[in-house]
Amino acid sequence: MYSENHPKYESQQKLIIAIDKIFFKTLNKRNYLIKDSASNREQIISCDLKISIYIKNRAKVTKGGFNFILKEMWDWRPFFSIDNRLLPKITINLLKSECNSENRNH
Repeated sequence: MYSENHPKYESQQKLIIAIDKIFFKTLNKRNYLIKDSASNREQIISCDLKISIYIKNRAKVTKGGFNFILKEMWDWRPFFSIDNRLLPKITINLLKSECNSENRNH
């Protein structure tokens, strides 16, 4: 999905870099917390909500929107269930398609 950093406006290049940096920092923190998911539930949900916001913001400033976000952003799924209104549209669509394919297999 991702080819290069193409901001809608040249002045947004630094913003894209900052969003990417904080996205990966939060994703790494979340992945560390998942090792003990039972006792870190609230922190994991908090990280997932932040990640969702970063993905939405990245799509807003990227030329081509969600079609040209990072692969890691495209593949991200919340660890615990989160209200769909808080998720990026690509995640909602992928979760729906995954759910539909599971239902067809059963």
